[in-house]
Amino acid sequence: MYWVFQGRGGSLASPAHSERPHEHGHSMVGAALQLFFLRQLSFSHFDFPRWQAVLEITALGILAGFDPGLRAPPAEIPSLPIGFIIPANLLGVWAAFLIFLGILRPWLRRGGRWDGHGDLFNLVATSWLVADLLVIGLTNLDVPMPFVLPLWLYSFWVSGHALASAIPGASLRYCVAGILLALAPALVVSGLIVILTKLVAGDIGTLLGLLPAAP
Repeated sequence: MYWVFQGRGGSLASPAHSERPHEHGHSMVGAALQLFFLRQLSFSHFDFPRWQAVLEITALGILAGFDPGLRAPPAEIPSLPIGFIIPANLLGVWAAFLIFLGILRPWLRRGGRWDGHGDLFNLVATSWLVADLLVIGLTNLDVPMPFVLPLWLYSFWVSGHALASAIPGASLRYCVAGILLALAPALVVSGLIVILTKLVAGDIGTLLGLLPAAP
């Protein structure tokens, strides 16, 4: 897990930033906006400090915890307070991101398509920022799913285009296939972690008298 927060350069900056801290000066938000509008960016555009990507994934996990649907369990199950839901959701989002990244990395290196150079962690996190933030925001506002689904599907295209732009040896079709391949187990494991964390948190809350006992 050390590499998640430190990057391969040994600090909270990405490798290129650690060696050349003022050469590029790229902004994560600026790169994310360009990716959302399908601009082609090389890996050098993601040479920003790793803490920005870590902060983004953490923020997405926290914001996703405010989904009204997460606080509406079946009638026979006591509703959990937001203070229990957010940590569970945060763990789930981080698990999904790391599993997604762990599957995608070897997929992109198959057949010599990618030599492994470049900060894939920062690239993937940046490609998630705008689309996922919009999806989470609309969901939290209780916007009907038919209006949110196209944006969620578009986020796959954004991520695939970002990967194909940075890795010339990988086609857009190949990158999207890798995203879909990595997404399924990431969502399954993330969902299990969220459910188990909620159950454990609920039991602890009941033992401490913070939650009513289940009927």
